[in-house]
Amino acid sequence: MQSPILSIEQLHFQLSNKSPLSIDELSLKQGESLLVLGDNASGKSVLAQILAGDITGYQGSVVLTGKFTTLSFELEAETLAQDRLNDRSDFMEEGVDNGRTALEIIIDDNAFLAEDLDEIIALLAIEKLLEKPFKILSTGETRKVLMARALMLKPQVMLLDEPYAGLDIGSQAHLSNVLNSLVARGISIILFDFYHQTLPSSIENLVYMKSGKIVLSGKRSEIIATEQWQQLNENHYSLPHHLPDCLQYDHLEKNTPLVAVNNVSVSFDQKPIFNAVNWQFEQGQHWRIIGPNGCGKSTLLAMISGDSPKAYGKDIHLFGVKRGSGESIWDIKRHYGLVSAQLHRDYRVSTTLIKVVLSGFYDSIGLYDNPSRQQVIIARQWLVLLGLEQHENTYFNQLSYGEQRLVLIARAVVKLPMILILDEPCQGLDNHNRDKVLALMDYIAENSKTQLLFVSHDIRDQLKCITHELEFVTEKSAGENPLGYTTKITKK
Repeated sequence: MQSPILSIEQLHFQLSNKSPLSIDELSLKQGESLLVLGDNASGKSVLAQILAGDITGYQGSVVLTGKFTTLSFELEAETLAQDRLNDRSDFMEEGVDNGRTALEIIIDDNAFLAEDLDEIIALLAIEKLLEKPFKILSTGETRKVLMARALMLKPQVMLLDEPYAGLDIGSQAHLSNVLNSLVARGISIILFDFYHQTLPSSIENLVYMKSGKIVLSGKRSEIIATEQWQQLNENHYSLPHHLPDCLQYDHLEKNTPLVAVNNVSVSFDQKPIFNAVNWQFEQGQHWRIIGPNGCGKSTLLAMISGDSPKAYGKDIHLFGVKRGSGESIWDIKRHYGLVSAQLHRDYRVSTTLIKVVLSGFYDSIGLYDNPSRQQVIIARQWLVLLGLEQHENTYFNQLSYGEQRLVLIARAVVKLPMILILDEPCQGLDNHNRDKVLALMDYIAENSKTQLLFVSHDIRDQLKCITHELEFVTEKSAGENPLGYTTKITKK
């Protein structure tokens, strides 16, 4: 009899103050694949880290046979941290160390055959990314590159923790096709995620986790037809009776745009990203910004929020003042609340959840000021609204990725800013929390003076408050290669 590729018996692991991970038995045959689904803090990612060998000290038996590779938020953070550690910008004439290219990340100093590399590049359609610095790639692009690196190691098993996060709609469908083809080749895929329609159809086995335990296990088609599955996936949330107090901002003349971008172009290493963008964000508007991975959405947002040096020398007006007219970064940031994948990666300070939320009042990573009593009251109100009050004194790095994202959303909205930048805010959130956050954003738009700039690739992420849409579209050149992207504006 062929031995199983995965065998778990009497697994028990206690993580901080959460429900323990406890699995009596779980096995997977050679060549089989598995979906491990569940909400935030259900134990999925802890199980993934145990299988990958990143968590030890558990009780019971865990055996994963065959060569395996991983893809996760943690791997992405570790890869970027390595480039930060080796950054030599201070010693370079240009003053910028771009770090490793995507190709160098994929190869990772391993021996390889050129034909294998070419096959994987073609399979994932990432040829245009190869020479780009890994650190400047969008979230979706980094996932593609790390997927390529995983495949270069010729695994028999792939542990994929939320591999669809940050991918544009076309890339999500493409990834499912890739995973279906890998399963057909006999590679076992163990995929940890929330349930959504994009999940690869060829993975027939499913387990559903809740509070550290497996509550449903079996064939996918049978499980999703059960009443218990329907009950587990019902969404319940409530909206506040009122919003916590809003900060007061300097008065703006009625007809002054919040943001004016005039004929702005951006390039990296002489390669155009977007060209001649003209955009006005007027008072009373809420915008959705869309476009494929790598088109420059996050770059544009970073330029107007004070987080990108690419804004220097450009014709950008913020709140009626031209960028670069003597205002400080903090003069700009005080008008914004922000949640993004980049902020999530950068928030590495060891501090408690309540202090992370309070840092939103000061636009800092970490809390270095003494908050007022009223600020603490407001921060706690937001924790209650997002169902996080029981974790107030838990350290940020002890939370699951999805719980961390909820905390960063609370940090972004705590001062009800003039402009709330939501760059893939629901990345890492389960379906329940996704619906709750989207409903809360609509509620904020309707019941406060805060205006929204919203970016999302996920078709589930719909906001009723959106009034306008800024779309990045490919700008064709006279030759074969595109010049970059330009934008078009739609009134909703």
